[in-house]
Amino acid sequence: MFDADYRALNNEQKQVVDTLDQNLLVLAPAGTGKTKVIALRTAYLVQHQQEPEKILCLTFTNKAAKEMKERIQLYIPEQIKKMTIKTFHSFCYHLINHEKENSHFSFPCTLIDEADSLAIIEKIIQTNKLNDDSVYYQQIISFFENIKRHSLTFPLEERYHYKMIVEDYFKSQDQLGQLGRRREDSFLRRFGLKLLNTYRRYLLENNCIDFMDLIVEAKYLLEQPEILAKWRKQYDVIQVDEMQDTSSREYDILKLLAGRQLSLFGDFNQTIYEWRGSNPHQMTAEYRRDFSPLEIHLKINYRSTKNLLEAANGYISSSRLYPMQCIAKASNEGEKITILEAGTKEEEISLLEIAIKESMENTNSIAVLTRTNEYAKKIAYSFNKRGIECTVIEDTKFFRKKEVKELLAFYDYSINDRNGHALLKLGQHPYLNMPNWLLGELRNSKSCYMYLHDWFKSDSKDPYTILFEAYTHNNIVVLDVESTGLSTIKDDVIQIAAIRYGKEGVVDQLDILLKPTKSVGESYYVHGFSDDLLQKEGMEPKEALKQFVHFIQGAVLVGHNVNYDLQIIKSMMSRYKLEPIGEYQVYDTLDLAYKVYPKLSNHKLETLSKLIVTETIPTHNAMQDILATSEVLSHLLKHIEEKKQERLEKIEAYGCYVNEYREKLATIKSYLLTHNLTDGLTFLMNECDFKGYYHSSQIETIRNLYRIINELEDQTLSYEDNIINLLAFSALHYSEIEQSDLFKGRIPIITVHQAKGLEFDEVYIAGCNDKTFPSYRSLKEHQLGEEMRLFYVALTRAKKKLYISYHQEAPKSIFIDQISEDYKTLKRYGGISKNTI
Repeated sequence: MFDADYRALNNEQKQVVDTLDQNLLVLAPAGTGKTKVIALRTAYLVQHQQEPEKILCLTFTNKAAKEMKERIQLYIPEQIKKMTIKTFHSFCYHLINHEKENSHFSFPCTLIDEADSLAIIEKIIQTNKLNDDSVYYQQIISFFENIKRHSLTFPLEERYHYKMIVEDYFKSQDQLGQLGRRREDSFLRRFGLKLLNTYRRYLLENNCIDFMDLIVEAKYLLEQPEILAKWRKQYDVIQVDEMQDTSSREYDILKLLAGRQLSLFGDFNQTIYEWRGSNPHQMTAEYRRDFSPLEIHLKINYRSTKNLLEAANGYISSSRLYPMQCIAKASNEGEKITILEAGTKEEEISLLEIAIKESMENTNSIAVLTRTNEYAKKIAYSFNKRGIECTVIEDTKFFRKKEVKELLAFYDYSINDRNGHALLKLGQHPYLNMPNWLLGELRNSKSCYMYLHDWFKSDSKDPYTILFEAYTHNNIVVLDVESTGLSTIKDDVIQIAAIRYGKEGVVDQLDILLKPTKSVGESYYVHGFSDDLLQKEGMEPKEALKQFVHFIQGAVLVGHNVNYDLQIIKSMMSRYKLEPIGEYQVYDTLDLAYKVYPKLSNHKLETLSKLIVTETIPTHNAMQDILATSEVLSHLLKHIEEKKQERLEKIEAYGCYVNEYREKLATIKSYLLTHNLTDGLTFLMNECDFKGYYHSSQIETIRNLYRIINELEDQTLSYEDNIINLLAFSALHYSEIEQSDLFKGRIPIITVHQAKGLEFDEVYIAGCNDKTFPSYRSLKEHQLGEEMRLFYVALTRAKKKLYISYHQEAPKSIFIDQISEDYKTLKRYGGISKNTI
């Protein structure tokens, strides 16, 4: 198959595939075969002795990543399993979760979506009585994102000093004249810093991370030389699709990561995320300076008819966009663009209904595109009244649905029990139905180191009783591992170190090396264990794991970011078909340190070691690290003991109310951690009778969730690994629409932003009036560049037919006149009588 597809390439495409030893900048407008070329080049690299493990392919949407994987798999089905093909955000999440000793977050941290961010902000504003009807929560999120983006211009050690960063941000905005006297600007100047600091503390407290933090934290980690060296050695070849969506901050990460080769693919004219920081002209100027790439332009379009393509080419010329002209491969001239003019908005929508009903007789590949969500909803409302089955974006964003988010919160809590945000959702779920007054009291006990999740950890009088008893009886096991790489799923443990200790100090220890199933590779420079040493002195993994299980029997387990260590051990045991290690009481010194020192800049073991002056200095040797961890634990226990009486008083007052809810949650958590994903969902719906809480349409959504998790589940992975994958998948797919699965024969009515990357036989661009498309703000501020490109994206979604509609209640869009008269035909409808509709 590779040979046939390779022979079919045009000259420019073939040049891309053949160029294996240079950085490439490939400019590829819509329909020029970009994804196919990336897939062929990737396969060709592997055929020419490039190790697949050292290829990293990145893009900016899950849809594009999925298409890339499917294309590459056609050519090299076995080798693709060894590659890293991810969205940019999922790669950052992967990096953060695997830098357990250096990240601000513990493993596995929960990635929250925009809806969760909005809920958290609302809670903070209400708690602090900062309500202001003139300010939208979305504006506060945008402010947070701007500050976090601005923080990346500061030195590493100042990255989280938000007071300084916020002051500098407002100063720079004043100089640019970009902040006016609007009430929301005044609100953000007065309360923005307080809100941001509270929001960040909330995320850290609950071990959650948002999408902007993915970029900030990934860059923070990669700016540390030792970490950068490790990750840079991971990849020889990096290929980035949709490079026009790359912000300067994201490019900084790519530049840091780039080893031997970095190649970028994209189309300047589809840059529609400047508001999110993308600036491809600036970014590519830096890229040309940094990497001196060979530039190749793909010019032959394989998607559209000649008329549609030449209309788009003409629009590019007249609107002064990036001058990329394409040649149509299709011999079909195709129809001209139909411009529909109506008297009113209502008449415009009626025209769309008439035209679409006619089109539906010939094709079901139809879409209506709008500039705004509001107009999309207005059209959908009218269509539904007239019996045209359609769907808007809220219907296609599966993981936004209330019932899906509620059920996933149970999975989330099962593996990240520090996540009080998820726990709050569970408390409000009908299954628990905890009274608000009780949740409020439980959340108000932080001063004695009792956070919301601590109330649900054990049925003892004090959540730390078990830990103190184990300390008294020298029955704490502190553990740490070293591995061949960064993945808990694929990599091998090569050292397990553990000590049994308590008030008498260290009473026993275990320090064993394991024979790896693969070369340690570049991880040698982290832990210092060579392949020869491990083969000579290492134990067989199965026997070593059995020794570890025997050593920890009956103990309380402790570690710094201990969930990572336990997860890779559990994953190894699953791979070797060993019995799971069972349930243990586990305490994380990272969590304890955050409670005792919440304002510390970070809670890394190295930082804590310096703070309390431990005798043992942490290194990348597992035994050294656990000795340092034991000293940190002893120090923290003294502080926790001081607050015991306050905790007991809280427990005396409210503990009796919690028991029932704790038992229910413990039962669910235990089941989810010992069964596969689909069995877990069945348990929730049937044994816990969740089906009684949802109506029929929600039950159908849950059936779809069952099908999704059934496809995602990997029987070779541990139960925890499958849950981690499910939660990452849901968060990273939160804001996208899936063309094939969720339109289901309905007409999608979506914004142009949402349509990017999709294509249809027939497309209707509705509401093309000035102050709508282009937007009022872009006209007022004379900033039309992004609106022009957005219109170009809309033009290029159609493969066969394109309709553009507007009404006479406002001037028609200036963009319509930028399409040559040679490629459009006008149909005027003034005052449609109701009898014709």
